[in-house]
Amino acid sequence: MRFTDPTFAHVGHVAANLRGSDRAEVFASQGQTGAAAVFASVAASWHTRAIVGDTGEPVGLCGVARGGLIWLLGTPAMLATASHRWQFLRAGRVWVDRLVRLCGRLHNWADARNRAALRWLGSLGFTVEPPAPFGPQGLPFHHFSRCA
Repeated sequence: MRFTDPTFAHVGHVAANLRGSDRAEVFASQGQTGAAAVFASVAASWHTRAIVGDTGEPVGLCGVARGGLIWLLGTPAMLATASHRWQFLRAGRVWVDRLVRLCGRLHNWADARNRAALRWLGSLGFTVEPPAPFGPQGLPFHHFSRCA
């Protein structure tokens, strides 16, 4: 698994194949469809990377928008195998460590229903706050942040 500059094909593939947990989160937090959120996230970011699996298939996109707002959107293939999960964890740590040094602070909100994402954020050194109402539906989300 590698992080690379995204192409339009990467973005389109992830938008068309977004995993269910990410579709649910962007709808709850922003009221957007999954595909709209993918394109809006890429457009709003000053730093975006495609996450490409061993087969060359794009399995996710990640980026940072103004103010250190970090995000990640993926396809089911991103974590489909134990090997993918391990590679993603390793590569994600390197990426986040670089970005926190560059930005000073990274943060965003994560859907309280996505326990796996919250565990992953904790493993990357993010402080995950108690849930609070967030988004147009006021569902519980956790604010998370990490400072240099």
